[in-house]
Amino acid sequence: MTIRRTTRTVLAASVCTGVLALGMTACGTVKEISAAQKVSGAFGKLGESKTVKAELSLDATADQLIAFEKATGADGKDKLDAKSAAAIAGTSLTLAVTSDKPLKDAQAEAQKQAQSGSAFGGKGLALEYVLAGKDGKTYADVRAVDGKPYLKVDAEAISTLVGKDPAEIKKFSDTVPAELKIVKDALAGKWVSVDPKLFEELAKNVPGGALGGAKPSAAPSIDPKVAESLVQSLKDVVTKNVSFEDKGSKDGVDHVVALASAKGLADGFLGAVKPLAKDFPGFKDLPSDAPTELTNEKVSVDLYLKGGALSSVSFDLAQLDAKLGKDVHLPVKLALTQDAAPIQAPSGATEFGMSDITNLMGLFTKSIAGGLDGGLGGDSPLGGAGLKPGGAKAAPLTPDQVKELTKSGATEQELKMLNAGGMSYEDIKALIAAGDGAQS
Repeated sequence: MTIRRTTRTVLAASVCTGVLALGMTACGTVKEISAAQKVSGAFGKLGESKTVKAELSLDATADQLIAFEKATGADGKDKLDAKSAAAIAGTSLTLAVTSDKPLKDAQAEAQKQAQSGSAFGGKGLALEYVLAGKDGKTYADVRAVDGKPYLKVDAEAISTLVGKDPAEIKKFSDTVPAELKIVKDALAGKWVSVDPKLFEELAKNVPGGALGGAKPSAAPSIDPKVAESLVQSLKDVVTKNVSFEDKGSKDGVDHVVALASAKGLADGFLGAVKPLAKDFPGFKDLPSDAPTELTNEKVSVDLYLKGGALSSVSFDLAQLDAKLGKDVHLPVKLALTQDAAPIQAPSGATEFGMSDITNLMGLFTKSIAGGLDGGLGGDSPLGGAGLKPGGAKAAPLTPDQVKELTKSGATEQELKMLNAGGMSYEDIKALIAAGDGAQS
């Protein structure tokens, strides 16, 4: 499949639908149109709920995928075969969010948690991402419950999905040392987790320097005035570029079509955001121009509302490239519900701990050394000393030792991370010597 082209197309669609959603959520001026008023109110209802589940699915058949690939000019190397197309067709990514308070209020709490350095939310908030196939098979499940992340993947199934030999996963797993149980468990499709406090403890164990006794970095803050200015700019973009058509109701479901020029919407978005990019984390590298595939042709998004709340959004990605013709389609669908099941922490998850950091560093050491005999904790120059069972601490590096070791080209932060992971001064010297020997 022409992966680069398809990726750009999906990103373009994300820009268009993202602007549409953000604009209508906070937009009062679009309420001049009755159809737009319905949509604006529907987005608002999502924020009033304590639970939202959004399922983004590739709503295409295997034949449509192959036809899309052919129309976009895939070369022989990337050509999508029928088996892979059948596996990819109907795949979905589901995001579920539950909170002990309305989501519009939980958003402020999540921002507060991020400012304190938490990357996984906090108490009372749970999230889940699930990548699944049309047959219900789960490829990956990621959860965050009360600030603690959990992960389970079906590595062999994912290999099949991307056209690789699943037997390679088993072969690789057999080479993983027994000390790295968490890696073996992850490859075997078992639940693994990470205690967020582990990173705080690791930072405390590093004496001085960039990490010594430091708290996790707080998330970049956003000036409320800048945020307000961006929202107003997006409202103006939506008002100028989007029109709405009420298509009536069927079986209690309202159908509204949003129409816009893809290029006009993308240009409007970039024009609104660019002046504020320097004040918004993550926006500094935005492109100056809309993707070249976008045209001024009108594209449509179908929105379905049930009980006043948004229930689904459908969009044909093929619309974004006028050269594909009217017979080529690549539909995606976003289905939303407010009655998702409670998200719970899985039981029996293998937890990533300090000993795993130590053993991973040992594996890294062995790799650099060119495959030293003895394995982790064996008879190699690094075994038995740097790989302390249970994550035991090595003696902290002295300033003179750090000064000596940095002559090899390693940074002070790298050395202290190795030391915090259980490697002594002698262990690190052996690591550097082994690396130099492997390169000579």
